[in-house]
Amino acid sequence: MKKRTRILAALLALVMVLSMAACGGSDEPVETAGTQGESESGSGSQGGETTTPDGEKVVTIAMTSAWASWCPYFDSGNYTDIVSDQIYDRLWVTHKDGTVDPRLAESYEIDEDHGGMTIHLDPDAKFSDGEPVTADDVIFSAQLDTNPEFNSLKRDQMKYVAGTDNGGACENPDELGWEKIDDHTVHLTFKEVMSELNFLNMMNRYFYILPEHIYSQYSIEELNTAAPWQENMIGSGPFVYDTSIDGERIELVKNENYFLGEPQIDRLVIRVVQGSQLLSTLVAGEVDVIAGGGVATLPLSDWPTAQSTEGITAVSEPTWAYQAMIINTTSEKIPNAECRNAINMAINRQSIVDNLLLGEGVVVYAPFSDEHPFVDESKLTLPEYNPEKAKQQLEENGFDFNQTLELIVPTGNEVRIQSTVLIQQDLQAIGVKTNINQYDFATLMQMMRDGDYDLGMCGSAGGIDPTEPLGWLGPGTTQNFPCIQDYTYSDMFSATNSILDQDERVEAFVDVWQYLLDDSPVCYLYASNDLAAYNNRVQGVDYDEASQLNWKTWTWTVTE
Repeated sequence: MKKRTRILAALLALVMVLSMAACGGSDEPVETAGTQGESESGSGSQGGETTTPDGEKVVTIAMTSAWASWCPYFDSGNYTDIVSDQIYDRLWVTHKDGTVDPRLAESYEIDEDHGGMTIHLDPDAKFSDGEPVTADDVIFSAQLDTNPEFNSLKRDQMKYVAGTDNGGACENPDELGWEKIDDHTVHLTFKEVMSELNFLNMMNRYFYILPEHIYSQYSIEELNTAAPWQENMIGSGPFVYDTSIDGERIELVKNENYFLGEPQIDRLVIRVVQGSQLLSTLVAGEVDVIAGGGVATLPLSDWPTAQSTEGITAVSEPTWAYQAMIINTTSEKIPNAECRNAINMAINRQSIVDNLLLGEGVVVYAPFSDEHPFVDESKLTLPEYNPEKAKQQLEENGFDFNQTLELIVPTGNEVRIQSTVLIQQDLQAIGVKTNINQYDFATLMQMMRDGDYDLGMCGSAGGIDPTEPLGWLGPGTTQNFPCIQDYTYSDMFSATNSILDQDERVEAFVDVWQYLLDDSPVCYLYASNDLAAYNNRVQGVDYDEASQLNWKTWTWTVTE
């Protein structure tokens, strides 16, 4: 058994017994100004200024693709999450090792039978309009996310809550396993006795707390439109919406009364920058921080320059994130698992890592790298590169070599785009024709949900929770990109949740990963380090936190 598994078990045991502490803020409300789509800059910055004429401290973050929605639940991409992370709060700040720190949740206790947990909210937390954050807001947010009539794309993270189905939907909100104990205490009931790791990490990552007093006045039909979210944007986060230009930039002003501490940044600008221009805009002072966290990574060609540039701190951050090529299991062009498995064998992953990552990453076969506590590749039969066997297996299973497979890839991530070209060459070498098309991220996500593709490139932020890959593998989930029709994966992952001993759970996942490798609805490819950098005038940037979609901007400091 791997030593790191025992370390994880100790960490989790520590998390169960430690209480979390948070600091409070003052009681004055902050006014919100502006609506989505405003093109005027108002009193905002014009790019990379460190201060405005009135002495306002400005920090500009670069990401490589635009956010897709003002509602934090209407998109499954990290480009929206970096915006939502500033305006709204989640219960915890989650770390890569599975531990957590407080955000809205001041402390928690796990039920003795592991059937649920009690969560204590910070009594000092307030929304930006001055109203307190209470248990009612948590319950409202959970009921909204799980409402099958609400267009949430993050709902499947609720699938382990009592009262929900395999996709995280709950038909009757009275049966949902979120219960108010008092104004600042809620109890969460799990669907079954299970490890709480899923909730401390995966559910929390996408569970944004919304103000009931604002959004309860709208019907579900109204909440499924853009208008309520454009007109309000009231959250309890460290920053408050000010102005934006659609697809280009958003400007936020600090929440002076943020309960975890007033940010030292007066104005936070999140700006869309092409990947090839990230370093040049950073060096020119047009941006201060390259976001990391899967939303902005330096091209490898720029990495040596970033490391040697005075005044800039360059960071190579290993993550649990992974890149993959997803296969549409309903595509008539790829008729069965044997053909999918053959395509998986035809990909030269090591070539991608050697030629594109230049050592800043590792090959991945299962959803996570071999360094992940729940993956032990020595116990798996891996789909190692074997083009001759791959071609023979396709021939034996009736694959039509005269057809052309549609291979789609999102814009923005240059390494992913380049890896798509290498995969096209690998498939061409065994006689499989492909046609590569690029789409913006939101369009590609919808195409994959609709099954309007054959092969699709995608990535995930990953996480310590080994059930995270199920988001792509279960019917009824909002990210069932392989278009899987049965519940085999859902049942297999669910069976592991009741195993509380971590060593035993690692062993159980050997069978899960092997089935996934043999079935090959997803060809896992590589895990690349986040290559990012920031101007030294900004201190406190932590890319380990960003890898878990927690930027903690309220802790950043600025020197002039």
